Amino acid sequence: MGSPTNWLSMMFFSSSIIKKNMKKNFIILIVIAVALTGFLYSRPKVVVKDEAKANRDKVSETKSDEKHSDDDGHNHEETSQAPKLSAEQEKQIAGIKQKLTSASDKNPLYEQIAQVFINANRYDSAAVYAEKIALTNPTTENWMRAGDIYYQAFTLSLRQENVSSYAEKTRVCYQKVLEKNPRQLQAKTNLAMTYVQSDSPMQAIMMLREVITEEPNFEPALMNLGVLSMQSGQYDKAADRFKQVIRINPKNVNALLGLGYSLIELKQKSQAKIIFEDLKKNVKEPTLLEEVNKALESLK
Repeated sequence: MGSPTNWLSMMFFSSSIIKKNMKKNFIILIVIAVALTGFLYSRPKVVVKDEAKANRDKVSETKSDEKHSDDDGHNHEETSQAPKLSAEQEKQIAGIKQKLTSASDKNPLYEQIAQVFINANRYDSAAVYAEKIALTNPTTENWMRAGDIYYQAFTLSLRQENVSSYAEKTRVCYQKVLEKNPRQLQAKTNLAMTYVQSDSPMQAIMMLREVITEEPNFEPALMNLGVLSMQSGQYDKAADRFKQVIRINPKNVNALLGLGYSLIELKQKSQAKIIFEDLKKNVKEPTLLEEVNKALESLK
């Protein structure tokens, strides 16, 4: 479903274009990082305030904006960072849909279509077919997968109407999971984050706190609480959350980034510099390394 490295590259491409205000961009950077390294944990989406969304929209010209229809007759507008389908992918989907007309068990074919869309980073379309599978065979695993894919579409959506639509679809799927398995903490974590931009944003905080009450070392929930603390300017709380994640997983790059940026805001620049210098020694991904270097430049 796309490697964490690829999502990091995408994240840093977007953030490297928007460098007018260092304080705001530190937050935007780590927000997008946590959102897009997603399928490492089915990564939780984090809120991007109006300033961040406006900045992301500036690079939307690099995204595709097209409409396509699935065999259920619904139109799905693509607003993610995905490219158009290749001619070969279009041909694959057309061939599989042809088989659907006579198939007694459509789920294997729905899975094939979903996978083609996933390979093209077309998560909105892939989710439609994953949901069809879950509706036909409503296992916890199938609803979880549909929720994960809708969640990725939600994460990558640029338009508010699509954010709201995919958030609702995500909730439906994860609620099906939690009805059968209330201890599915990843489902609950991702579900929580769909409420951040809703009319009930505090519901996200409450649900995340419930997760860490049940499992104090659950990394995705801790990361999201850290990022949400950054969003609200509570950098001391954010730093504490990121430190907790690093104690659990010392190699969590996003937690290290978050801690470094939080320390800068807390005027603890010498400690932040140590973190970024260590990242510089160990990071191999080029665009990530570029951002680390920029952070170090800001500390001079």
